[in-house]
Amino acid sequence: MALPMKVVFACIATSLLVGGILDCITNFEENGCEMTWMWENPKWLDVPLDATVKRLYPWYSLHVYGEGEYAHELSKKKFSGIPVLFIPGNAGSHKQVRSLGSVSLRMTRKLGLNFHFNYFVVNLNEEFAALYGAVLQRQTEFVHACVKKILSLYKSSKNPPSSVILIGHSMGGMLARALFTLPHFDPQTVHTIITQATPHQAPVATVDSVIDRFYQRVNDNWYHNSNTTLAHVTMVSTGGGYRDFQVRSGLTTLGGILPEPRGISTTTMSVPLAWVSTDHLCSVWCRQMVLATVRALLDIVDRKTLQPTTDVEQRVRAFHHHFLNNNGLPFSSEDSKHIKLDNKVPWEMRTERIWRLNEKKVSKSRYIAFPVTSTTFIDGEQVTDSLTIISNITHKDWVCACRLEDGEDRCTDCLSLTAEARLLPPRYSHRKFLRMDVEDLGRNTHIVLFVPGGSRNVEILVDKYHMDNRHLVYELPGVYDTIISFPISVMDGTAMLHINNQSVFYSLHLAGLASPLTAYTAIVSPQRCDNRHEPGLYEGSVMTLSVPWSHENTYQFFRYGEKGTLPIKLQTPRLLPADNYLGYEHSEAHLEMYLHPGCHYQLRLLMSPSGSLGQVRFLVVVIMGFKVLEVRDYGWHAWLLFAF
Repeated sequence: MALPMKVVFACIATSLLVGGILDCITNFEENGCEMTWMWENPKWLDVPLDATVKRLYPWYSLHVYGEGEYAHELSKKKFSGIPVLFIPGNAGSHKQVRSLGSVSLRMTRKLGLNFHFNYFVVNLNEEFAALYGAVLQRQTEFVHACVKKILSLYKSSKNPPSSVILIGHSMGGMLARALFTLPHFDPQTVHTIITQATPHQAPVATVDSVIDRFYQRVNDNWYHNSNTTLAHVTMVSTGGGYRDFQVRSGLTTLGGILPEPRGISTTTMSVPLAWVSTDHLCSVWCRQMVLATVRALLDIVDRKTLQPTTDVEQRVRAFHHHFLNNNGLPFSSEDSKHIKLDNKVPWEMRTERIWRLNEKKVSKSRYIAFPVTSTTFIDGEQVTDSLTIISNITHKDWVCACRLEDGEDRCTDCLSLTAEARLLPPRYSHRKFLRMDVEDLGRNTHIVLFVPGGSRNVEILVDKYHMDNRHLVYELPGVYDTIISFPISVMDGTAMLHINNQSVFYSLHLAGLASPLTAYTAIVSPQRCDNRHEPGLYEGSVMTLSVPWSHENTYQFFRYGEKGTLPIKLQTPRLLPADNYLGYEHSEAHLEMYLHPGCHYQLRLLMSPSGSLGQVRFLVVVIMGFKVLEVRDYGWHAWLLFAF
């Protein structure tokens, strides 16, 4: 009897492990990254190093990337641009700088800018730094020597730089941070660091004690000096999301390392205009992410000195715009501004609770105004205190707020609200949303939309509502509840929300979603759609899982009349306030839905057993070793292969 039980338990344990691994490496979106390309022949030109450096680090070298005529100019060893140093990661190649260097060169030329970036890269001999900690200190010291060498190349430049921008992939990001632990390193030579899929919190696997001590030394230094010797540093860390099963996104956060807003942590799935998950190597060439990075670097350049600005707040705002809160317009360092309205443009007043505009071509410009006072009551109860607007208008002043005085029929000026808008997928749709509480509008009484004449395929949705009716709380079922209600909890779930009132926005706060080890699936099914409507290419709905403590939001766009599904699972755990040593925001995760009003909808939430098994990626460190566990109970025993 004992032998069959041993086999049963061994089979169950092995099946669960294999099922989790299969889900981990297969159950994610297809690679949505576009390829970068070169317009001219690429070259990695050698940068000569001092004899002492070459003697100490004979395996390493420094290069500068160029292509075509630009490479010929670099061969003269006369540098006049902005230095950027790319640091490859574990077994990484110096050729990985190509995407950033090529796109940056092409973009500065296309925009006709009077500055450009010089992309340097270190060749670290493709060493396995994540598996052999003894090379980390040596690599860090070589990078330090390269930073000093790069700055020395600009002595004859008209605007010589005083700092180098560092971009690190994987362990290269840790080398960038480790520079600040060196005794002779000048921290003022580095103001900006961008890391791609770098495990900042801990090594993916602590394979030796040297790696453990390296991480402890670097993270302790940043934790204790983040507001002193590191107060001038701004840093962006992006994780690859679900596709990167080598470095999970929970390890890439800067919580407890560099405080917000100077430390920006996000994932490629959350970055506006990217919205894709990247595998570990794809992070360096994914065109959507390369564009976001290059645009951010362009916007931190001081147009007077033609070097990166020393204003920390300016850099923070530029990085927040491109990596977190893009409003669909070019970055501007200005705050909300007052707009003078054109009194020759027709003024149209709308009082509907839900209003929609869908025009193939707008013949003439017009202003559309919506009253949004907080004094709208029916039977003693406040009816509306919030509104959501979805639009694809690209004008820089497409929405604003104004105060309409008694006796006036239109506003003469208003306060721009475009900075408060946020982009929605899919890419190229120009769709964005604006959510406002009436109280935040102060003394303003109307929201004004500007619809420019000549615009094509204009879409505007306006939804006014009471917050209590749209911000709902749902307690996710635990493992015990799921087992008790099996198989309904897994196969059918609960139709926990019916939307029959043409509402545009709903937010569902997911109480109890705190651990990365559980997974669910949200399914939105359209019902009774208007068949007379002919949807455009980008018409549809969007579901968003918003995770406020780690900025690891995920998005799913589904076209008009189609069903949408979104995985509900975490990559970074939610810590209770008492245990929140990383400084995360501890509000609940929530599911947001931006819906097309042409359909009714049903929302279901299901437990995902395969998805939960797939979260085995968060135990990858302990799976490195195995222990045989003896189980004894009621006279029988079995041996289990158990991961520790």
